[in-house]
Amino acid sequence: MPKRNQASRAPDDGRGGTVTPFLAGIGADALPDAVRAAARPLPPVAVAALVVLLDLIAIGGAGLLADALVNNPGARHAGMTGLLAGLAVAFAGAIGAYDHAALHRAGPQRARALQGLAAALLVLLLVAVTLGAQRRIDPAWLGTAALLAGACLLAARTAVAALLRQDGSRSAQRAVILGAGPQATRLTEAMRRNGGSGLRLLGLVDDRGARGADALPDGLRRLGGMAQLAALIRAGQVDVVVLALPWSAEARIAAALDQLSAYPVEIRLAPDLLMDRLPASRRPAGPVLLRARPISGLGAAVKVAEDYAMAILALAIAAVPMLLIALAIKLDSPGPVFFRQRRTGFNDQPFDVLKFRTMYAEATDHEVLRQVRAGDARVTPVGAILRKTSLDELPQIFNILKGDMSFVGPRPHAPGTRAAGRRFDEVVANYAARHQVKPGLTGLAQVRGWRGPTITEEQIIRRVESDLEYIERWSPWLDITIILRTLLAVACMRNAL
Repeated sequence: MPKRNQASRAPDDGRGGTVTPFLAGIGADALPDAVRAAARPLPPVAVAALVVLLDLIAIGGAGLLADALVNNPGARHAGMTGLLAGLAVAFAGAIGAYDHAALHRAGPQRARALQGLAAALLVLLLVAVTLGAQRRIDPAWLGTAALLAGACLLAARTAVAALLRQDGSRSAQRAVILGAGPQATRLTEAMRRNGGSGLRLLGLVDDRGARGADALPDGLRRLGGMAQLAALIRAGQVDVVVLALPWSAEARIAAALDQLSAYPVEIRLAPDLLMDRLPASRRPAGPVLLRARPISGLGAAVKVAEDYAMAILALAIAAVPMLLIALAIKLDSPGPVFFRQRRTGFNDQPFDVLKFRTMYAEATDHEVLRQVRAGDARVTPVGAILRKTSLDELPQIFNILKGDMSFVGPRPHAPGTRAAGRRFDEVVANYAARHQVKPGLTGLAQVRGWRGPTITEEQIIRRVESDLEYIERWSPWLDITIILRTLLAVACMRNAL
């Protein structure tokens, strides 16, 4: 199986096309009613943030209450309370107290929260002794605060687990089991015993047909095969896919991972049957994570904040120039100011990308049947300048504010665009993997020079390799670097037409 950051050529299907996983799925209208009606869960990062806030309130309230109970007029420990609460949350987070699965199980989350509090108390005392400030801490306050904080954490975390585990909870991630057999049955039973471990099973998919019918776990509906799973993911109804396959079935696991690599879902592997022979303390608490969803959790929240901040800043700077460009387009040739074109975005969903019109209205090519070349007669005089300076892309700021695009990400390509006469998805087998994240106004491929017309197949292969590398390596610092390099590339007008 090729690595994610290596774009491989697509295999020929014997008719000049390619074999692309999941591209021939079913429509969302064919999904089971119960699946279509499943409510979208709260993002795990939002649930974790709420529990962090609850912990801060519990520990902070305990510290302030301890001050009132001790009733020492000369000692107030508001600063110490804040430091204790911050340290406790930090240590608890480091040992997984806010992990999504742990939050749905009372025992693990209570233990980790208390361990974080104990570590914070120990560090607070060590720092105070090291700095010679131990006299500023009233022992009576510290003991009272520790007891109250521990009690508050126990009560709060017990309530959190009960709330998250109740039927119909909006916190559980929607999961589909891939594979039918003993692994699926054991997994379903274990999840029911453990309250789901943060997962809500929608059903099971299996391409084996009747061979897997007898192994269907009780109460779990069969949703169909891989085509139905593709439709579920495209409809935004699945967050996690759990592979219920024997660990010895390496070929089947690798094939499933390869097929799912183009989709923004988390992939886990159910524990093997041999796990039952291990002591209970050494067994996995749930399915083993094989691949996290790209740019998820806190990273996704940072990415969204970054997109809106950059888009608002860019709009504030470019508003007047954009008005002048619009006026120039209207004076240059008849037709609309903006050019809208259908593109494929996040999770293979179509959207309309917005650009300044650079061609004569009657020559507009919505399907990109012929790429623009140097000296193209279809391009207006103003359009030639806009293309040379990349200013025609500025209206995509509105796509970012609408949520269809990110500031940095793989550039959205028109479905009909070709390289050496072949569609991009016919040249690159894992081309659709670019759609695991939102498309961007600029990207890693663009700053490396892989922009402009794609004359050869090698050009699109290198572009996709850069896009997949970006998805794998993403960080806010990488985005900042790409934005700075983009500004430099635009100033130099490299590879622009």
